[in-house]
Amino acid sequence: MKLNPQECIRKLLLRGFSEKKIAEKARVSQSTIHRIKVGDTAYPRIDTADKLQEIYEKHGDLGGV
Repeated sequence: MKLNPQECIRKLLLRGFSEKKIAEKARVSQSTIHRIKVGDTAYPRIDTADKLQEIYEKHGDLGGV
């Protein structure tokens, strides 16, 4: 299931990831993750969005949370 980047971050945070850890895995700055999370960056770069989706698929599926 493809999620938008903001939703990927939200679900990863629920899973126990920090913004810093998500940023490290996505190879972007923590501030980029924060801006996506709060909606300041509505359309992140496609490679960032793809990486967040990949991280979510690997680590974030909470079975419907």
